Amino acid sequence: MSETRRTEDGALATVVSIKDQIRAGDAARARALAYGAFVRDAPLPAALLDGDLVLVAASPAWIAQGVAPDVAVGGDCGGLVGADDRGALLACVQEGVDFSRVLPSSTGDGAHKVWRIEFNACRDAEGQIYAVMVTARDVTGYAENVLRAERDEQRLRMALELDDLLVREFDLRTGELYFSDTAPELRKWCVFKDDPLEVVHPDDRQQCAEVVALRKNGEARVLEFRLNRDDGVETWVRSVGKVFVDQDGQPEKLVNLFKDITDRRRQTEAIETLAFKDPLTGLPNRALFQHRFNEAAAASEALGEMFGLIMIDVDHFKDINDTLGHDAGDALLKRLAGMLQRAFRSGDTVARLGGDEFAVILRGLHSEADMMRPIQTLQALLRRPIEHAGRSFTASASIGAVLHGDPDADPEHMIKNADIALYRAKAAGRNRSIVFEPSMRSEVERRIELLRDVRAALAQKEFTLFYQPVIDIRENRVAGFEALMRWEHPEQGILTPARFMLAFEDQELSLSLGDLALEEALGQMRAWLDQGVEFGRVAVNISAAQFRSGHLAEEIQERLARWNVPSQRLTIEVTENVYMGWGSDVVSETVRRLHASGVMIALDDFGTGYASLANLRQFPIDRLKIDKSFVQNAEDEAIVKAVITLGASMGMKVVAEGVEDAAQLAILKRYGCDQIQGYHFGRPMPAEEVAGFLKGFGA
Repeated sequence: MSETRRTEDGALATVVSIKDQIRAGDAARARALAYGAFVRDAPLPAALLDGDLVLVAASPAWIAQGVAPDVAVGGDCGGLVGADDRGALLACVQEGVDFSRVLPSSTGDGAHKVWRIEFNACRDAEGQIYAVMVTARDVTGYAENVLRAERDEQRLRMALELDDLLVREFDLRTGELYFSDTAPELRKWCVFKDDPLEVVHPDDRQQCAEVVALRKNGEARVLEFRLNRDDGVETWVRSVGKVFVDQDGQPEKLVNLFKDITDRRRQTEAIETLAFKDPLTGLPNRALFQHRFNEAAAASEALGEMFGLIMIDVDHFKDINDTLGHDAGDALLKRLAGMLQRAFRSGDTVARLGGDEFAVILRGLHSEADMMRPIQTLQALLRRPIEHAGRSFTASASIGAVLHGDPDADPEHMIKNADIALYRAKAAGRNRSIVFEPSMRSEVERRIELLRDVRAALAQKEFTLFYQPVIDIRENRVAGFEALMRWEHPEQGILTPARFMLAFEDQELSLSLGDLALEEALGQMRAWLDQGVEFGRVAVNISAAQFRSGHLAEEIQERLARWNVPSQRLTIEVTENVYMGWGSDVVSETVRRLHASGVMIALDDFGTGYASLANLRQFPIDRLKIDKSFVQNAEDEAIVKAVITLGASMGMKVVAEGVEDAAQLAILKRYGCDQIQGYHFGRPMPAEEVAGFLKGFGA
C-alpha cells in the first residue's frame, strides 16, 4: 500500500511501500525472464539485461561472435559498457534514454573487430521499463573512417552512408536548411515547412511533443517514431536532435540525425509476439495474462480499484475435434477469440490460456453489472451458427466469473475462485455463466475429497454390484435384473450411487466405474449360467464417457465372447440425455450395432430428458423405463398412462421404476404396463442372494 506523509516544508508526498516496490520488481523480472527465453533464439547478436542490469540472456550469434566474452548470463553487465558509459546505461534503464557505443574486441586468432552496440529500453503496455535490449553490429570495415571523420569530410560522408544516417541542419536565424546527401529514401519524408512534428505520424506526435518540450538548448534528445508517410508504408526512425547556441547563449542551429530502424523494430516486435501472443488467435497468452493480472491486483490493492476475472471453456470441445476435425476446432477457437474481442472493451485483457481455455481481465469496474453485461453479449454471439468447410454447427461455452473489490482480500485467490465458478457452470448443465460465491469453495473441496476417496476405493476393490429384480406383471415372473453399483465402504457400510454420483461426472472415474460394472456383470452371468440359475437378462447402465471412444460396440462384443455369455442375456440402459445429447450420432451407431447382435436396448429415466417421438422412431429401443419420479407422484398418473400407451403403440415394452406399494402396482396393471421394478417386489441384493430369490418368487 502507498501512504501520504507531510514533508518538512508542510507539503504532502506519496510514499510507495517496500511491498509495492518488491511486487513491481518481481513483475518486471518475470517479464524480462519471459522475454529472455526468446532472445536466446534471436537470429542476430542480441542480449537482454533486466531492470537491475543483470544479464538475463544472450543469443547464439552474440556468443559465437565473441562480443563481451567475459560476461556470463546472470552476472553483472561487466564488459558491455565502459566506466564512462555507466551513467548513460542508468539513464536508459531508469528514464528510457537509448544510446549506443563503439566496442573494440579481439577474436581468438588475434584479429580485431569493432562493434556498434545499441542499448534500447524495453517497456510494457503501461510504459514501465522492465529490461534493456542490447544488439550488436560489426562495423569493423568502416570504424577507422568514423574515427578520422573530424579531419576528413569525405570520410565522414562515407561513414554516414555506411550507417545510413541522414543529417539535417536548420539555421534558426536565416531559415536555411541543409540535408546530407546520404539516405535519400529517408530524406523524402523528413522535410517539413514550419512544424518539425509534421514528419511524425499522428499517433506518435503527442509523445514526441512532450519530449521536445522538455529539451534544453545544448541538450540532445533521442526520439523514436513512425514517419508521417502518405503512401501508407510504416517506417520507424530514430532521431537525435540538438540545439546549438552562439557565444551569447542564443539558439543558432538545430541539428538532427535520422536513422531508419524499421527492421530492428520489427525484429523486437516479432520476439514480443513469440513471447506474449497466442499463435492461433493472436490473443495474449498465459504469460502476458499473468502479467496483466498482477498489474490489476496491484492497482486494486494500492488504489482500491475494482476488477473482474472471467474464465471461459468451450463446451464439449474434444467432441468437436473428434467428430468435425481439428481444423473445425481451430476455426471455432479463432471465431470465439473474435467474439470475445467484440463483447469486451478494448482495454480489457482477453487471453487464451491454452486449449479451449480463455480468460478476461476487466479493470475499472463499478459493480457486478459492469462485468455481466459483456458476458450476456458474448452468450448472444455464441448462439450464431459457425460455417466451416461447407458445414454449419453451433457451440456453447461455460463461464465462471469473480469480482474483486476488497483491497484487504487476497486477489491471488481470484483465479481459483473463477475456476470454481466455471466448474459450477459445467455441473449445472453447461452453456451458462455463474458468479463465484464463497459457499462454492466448500462444495468443491468436498468434491475433490470424494473423488480422491473413490479412486482409492477402486484400487482397494471396494465397489461391487447389487441386483434388483425386474418383474413381468403380465406373466408374474422374474424377467431379469438390473445391475446397480454399490460401494462397500469400510467405515460407512453399503453406499448407494447417490453418495458418490459426483464420481460419474469425472470422465476418468466414470470410465473406470462403467468398465468395472460391465466386466463384473458378465462374470456373474457366466457363473449363474454354470450354476443353472435362470436369471433372464441383466441390464447394465452405460455412461456418456463409455460411448466417446467410438469402439464400445466392439468392446462389449469382445467381452461377451470372452465370458461366453449370449448377447440375448444382456441389456444396456442409456439415459435420454446421453442418447439425444452431444455425439448422439456416435451413440446411435453403437446401439444399432449392439441391437443387431442381440443385445437389448433400454431408454432409461424416460420423461426426464428431451427425447422426442422422432427420436424414438429413429433409434433402436426395446424398452422404455418410466422414471420413478412419475410413478411415485399421483399427480403424474396421466403421464404414466401416456407413456404406457405410447410404448404399446410403438411395439416397445414399458418398465416402471420405483414401484413401492400395491396401490402403485394396481394402477400400472390397469394401464397395461409390462414390467415393474421397485421395493414392492425386491430391493437390490448381493449376487449370492439372487438364486434364493428366484426359487422363492411366487411360492
